[in-house]
Amino acid sequence: MGYRIGTVDGLLEPPHDPIDTGPVRVFGDAAVTADGRVLWQVADSWKVLAKAPGLLCALDASGGLLVGTEGAHLLRMGRDGLEPVVGFDEIDGRDTWYTPWGGPPDLRSLTITADDVLLASVHVGGIPRSEDGGHSWSPSIDIETDVHQVRAVTSRSGLVVAAAGVGCCISGDNGATWTVRAEGLHAPYCRAVAVTDDLVFVSASEGPRGNKCAIYRAALAGSGDFRRVTDWVDGNVDTNALDALDSCVVFGTLAGAVWRSGDHGATWERVQHGLSPVTSVSITA
Repeated sequence: MGYRIGTVDGLLEPPHDPIDTGPVRVFGDAAVTADGRVLWQVADSWKVLAKAPGLLCALDASGGLLVGTEGAHLLRMGRDGLEPVVGFDEIDGRDTWYTPWGGPPDLRSLTITADDVLLASVHVGGIPRSEDGGHSWSPSIDIETDVHQVRAVTSRSGLVVAAAGVGCCISGDNGATWTVRAEGLHAPYCRAVAVTDDLVFVSASEGPRGNKCAIYRAALAGSGDFRRVTDWVDGNVDTNALDALDSCVVFGTLAGAVWRSGDHGATWERVQHGLSPVTSVSITA
C-alpha cells in the first residue's frame, strides 16, 4: 500500500522521483496546483485535464470530476473543461458565509457517500449537500460549527464524519443531521479527519495556529472518548493532510514530515522528513 504527498514544493509518490513542482494538493488520482492546473493520473503518468484559478480540492464523482475553489465555488469537468456548478452558487444562506478575517469563504473539501449524496465543507459556511448529483444543494449544520473537512464512510450507508472547530461531527443520515463528539480531546479544534474500519481519526489542536496538535482516534459507533495516538505535532495537521485505508493511517505535517501507521494508529513510523510543508496525503491501494 503506497501513498501520495502534496507539498508546497511539489507532488511526490515515494519511492519515485517528484511528479510535479510548486504547491500542489493531491486527492487520490487527482491533484490541483497553485498555478491552476487539474492533474489526473492515468497509467502511471499524470496529465493536465484543465486550468482554472484558485483550485483547492477535487473529488472523482459520478457525472465528472468536481473541483472546489477559493470563493467557495464548485466546478465540474465537462467536455469543454471546467464548468461552474450553478446550483452550488444558488444555495440558500450563501450570503451568510464568511471568514473571520473578512475575506471570501473557501470550499475546502468534497466527498460522496455510499448513497451517492455529495457533501462539501465551506470555511466558513457549513456543509452543503446534494442528493441529485450536484444539480441542487441545501445547507446542513450551523455554519458557526466552523467545519474544515468532511469525509464520507463509503463502506457504510449514510455515515459521514467532519472535522470542525467544535470537535468531530458525525452523521448517520448522509449529512442531513449531525452530532458533535469532543470527549477526550485536549482541545476541540479539529482540522482533518479520516476513517479506517470502525475507527475515526482527527487532528486536534488549540486553534488556527495549531498550538499543541495531535492525532486522536475513537470508535465510530457509540459515544466513547477520543484517545491521543501520536506525540505532539508542531502546527496543525491540516485539512486533507490525514488519510486512512484498511489498517493504514498516514498524516503529514507543516514541518515537512510524513508519519505512517499500519496498525490503526497503535504505532507510528516516520517515513518522510525534510520535505517542504505537507498540504495533503492520499493512500493508494
